[in-house]
Amino acid sequence: MTHQVPDSGQPPVDAAIASNKALWDEWAAIHAQGSWYNLDAVRAGADKLRPYEVAEIGEVAGLSLLHLQCQIGTDSVSWARRGARVTGVDISSVAIQIATDLARDVGVDAQFVVSDVMRLDEVLTGQWDIVYASRGILGWLPDLTIWAQIVSRFVAPGGFLYLTDVHPVAKTLDPSTPEVRVSQPYWHRSEPFRHAVQGSYADPSALVESSEKYLWTHSTGDLLTAIADAGLRLEFFHEFPWLDRQLPSLTQRGQREFIPPHGIELPLYFSLRARMP
Repeated sequence: MTHQVPDSGQPPVDAAIASNKALWDEWAAIHAQGSWYNLDAVRAGADKLRPYEVAEIGEVAGLSLLHLQCQIGTDSVSWARRGARVTGVDISSVAIQIATDLARDVGVDAQFVVSDVMRLDEVLTGQWDIVYASRGILGWLPDLTIWAQIVSRFVAPGGFLYLTDVHPVAKTLDPSTPEVRVSQPYWHRSEPFRHAVQGSYADPSALVESSEKYLWTHSTGDLLTAIADAGLRLEFFHEFPWLDRQLPSLTQRGQREFIPPHGIELPLYFSLRARMP
């Protein structure tokens, strides 16, 4: 559970990212033990990918796939099981160790690298057929223009970036009221918003020492323009009427699908594919 804390005195970007890294180190250990990610089920063959992303990405057997912000590797392993040669990247060394152990346990072709994605070009070289990022990632990135430029360097000619995440419109919804109401910012600010932290989104009751996290807002226009400016050609931008996490104003429709009350139509999730010419 989190709530935004108004604060005009935000830390420099590097300090905010360091604070977030400490939180993700804690969260990774919690997630490895919890039912949300359920590593025992993954080891037994469970696939954590959503059907729509599998359909939109297509066949991956024999292709190379770079998974950005891979966390503890459950999606990375799922793509590797489908035949992709996977490289996962995450800022948390704890998460990367868990992902490495998971890939070893299930015997798939996946390797993992510790890096802040905003500095990935300092530690990684090469190009991949698919660069993949999904679910709850954009808010941790301070600058989408720089991010897209870095990402584009890793997309092989003819390959593509695939991204699916919470829609920027969904991030404006008030997380504390049963009414559908906008209370959060939509337009980008250079400084992050500080949020108090209690537990993890996967386990709100978990004990964590980190008391805050820092998130950046990005509009839909920010995202699409950054990708275009980086030389990638947008092939589609799909919007979905559901969110993958609970808010008091949303009702559950399916497994990890939450929608607004009847009569209210909002884009709450999205996917896009952008190809390198």
